[in-house]
Amino acid sequence: MDGTRIHERLPNVATDKEVLFSLRDTPLLEQGTIYDPLATAENLWVNLKVYASGGENALHSHAGEDHAFIILQGKATFTFDEGRTQVVGKYEGVMLPKNAKYKFEADEEENLVMLRVGGGVRTETGLDNLTHFGTPKDVVAKTSFADGEVKVGNAKKNGESSRQRVYAEGKFFAANDH
Repeated sequence: MDGTRIHERLPNVATDKEVLFSLRDTPLLEQGTIYDPLATAENLWVNLKVYASGGENALHSHAGEDHAFIILQGKATFTFDEGRTQVVGKYEGVMLPKNAKYKFEADEEENLVMLRVGGGVRTETGLDNLTHFGTPKDVVAKTSFADGEVKVGNAKKNGESSRQRVYAEGKFFAANDH
């Protein structure tokens, strides 16, 4: 694609020293999602998520981690287990303790760009068994839909993440912040 700089992010592992990461030049989308690893340590992981629309549309929970979403661009409507909803906008966030059921949907006026920070008590040690988005697999295995089915990120009922990624030509998050 002309004018598109795609930066593939691989898990950036901090085992015995610090690691640096950047959000700059993250491509924006016409369709689909981005779920990129930024940094992973044994009990803490940071990801960047971008949604063209949709979101995590099925009620689910994470039994293996506490996590937070911090909105950097756009806004999302979060729905919690008891049916309560809350719009979360730019420079706001939501903290979800383990086992809290939730889902969210992006406002389609602009891409939703969020930091996702997670941490938890692990059943395994080390960082040899990570997902492509940098979260330890023993943590992800404890994620389930509200009906008890193990959650798979690209499941159709999960919404936008099941759609093919289409980049927005020449559009990037934090492109002019150098």
